[in-house]
Amino acid sequence: MRYITYILLFTLLALWIVPGYATTNVGTAGAQFLKIGPGARVDSLGGAFGGLADDVTSIYWNPAGISQLEKTSFSDTQIFWLADMRYNYLAFATPIENIGTLGASVTFLNVPDTEITTLAKPDGTGLWYSAYDAAISLAYAKQLYAKESGVKLSVGINAKYIHQQIHRESARGVAIDVGTLYHTGWRSLRIGMCFSNFGPEMRFSGPDLESGAEEAGDTRISEYRPFPDTTNPARKAALETIEFPLPSNFRLGIAYDIIDSGDNLLTLALDANHPNDNSERLNIGMEYWFKKMAAIRGGYKFRLGEDWRDEEEGLTLGLGIHLTLGNRLLALDYAYADFGRLQQAHRVSLGLQF
Repeated sequence: MRYITYILLFTLLALWIVPGYATTNVGTAGAQFLKIGPGARVDSLGGAFGGLADDVTSIYWNPAGISQLEKTSFSDTQIFWLADMRYNYLAFATPIENIGTLGASVTFLNVPDTEITTLAKPDGTGLWYSAYDAAISLAYAKQLYAKESGVKLSVGINAKYIHQQIHRESARGVAIDVGTLYHTGWRSLRIGMCFSNFGPEMRFSGPDLESGAEEAGDTRISEYRPFPDTTNPARKAALETIEFPLPSNFRLGIAYDIIDSGDNLLTLALDANHPNDNSERLNIGMEYWFKKMAAIRGGYKFRLGEDWRDEEEGLTLGLGIHLTLGNRLLALDYAYADFGRLQQAHRVSLGLQF
């Protein structure tokens, strides 16, 4: 098992060393809202959660992680996103003895109403349109085996339905996430892997893409034809939109407890990401818990490649608190993310275990 650990660590190091600027494929994938990570705790760790994956938001980050849950868990994430967009993520998971852990999540991104403009009326027509993105998922995870040495292996899968809507046009699709989580048994080292958003391409369609309708016997032609034209059946033309792939990503993460002395717990987490529509990214985060009641977190998102200096994402910070209410645990987390010229994004999450 230790050799497997060395191989995975070498792979993580290789992703850091190998340049990521050969090809980035920026702008080639759709459904970009799937790349907005839920959980204020995770974001304050710089998005490094593939090897940690120990709360209900693991449904998104690494579905194998929900196998670590001992109680029924619920989480609600509210994100005050860029350009006044609002993001909401609800997740629920419950362990079932001798079966595994079942989970579900709902993602919703709302775009503020925008006034419709045309070439003739570039300042606005007085009409408005709305847009939103949504996803619903079902997850399952199970611990395959656990040994007295501390070695554990879990697997998980998350199946999701995706819907995007712009005015009267929409696109629909399905995707799956597959993940594994391995406790090496060497001290507290954990290794996680996840392949996200694997599914067929999506395409927009809707009534505003259709034109050129002409019904047989149309009264509009009666002015210059004495009789209805029955030789010309109804005809319709529709614009064919381009299919776009989903923003898939391969994540390899590790987590290690640097300090674990009862009252003090300091954890280091690293994630290497290989997306299909951008260059590689390395995320790093640290979390300090005092008596498992209050937490301070920090992280950084590194974009690999020659364009890393132009990256808007970077520093993340956050706080967390756990309140015990009888046999229930209430978790409140906050995260701040610096987006440079795009200003900041704030995340607030509320969690409950019972």
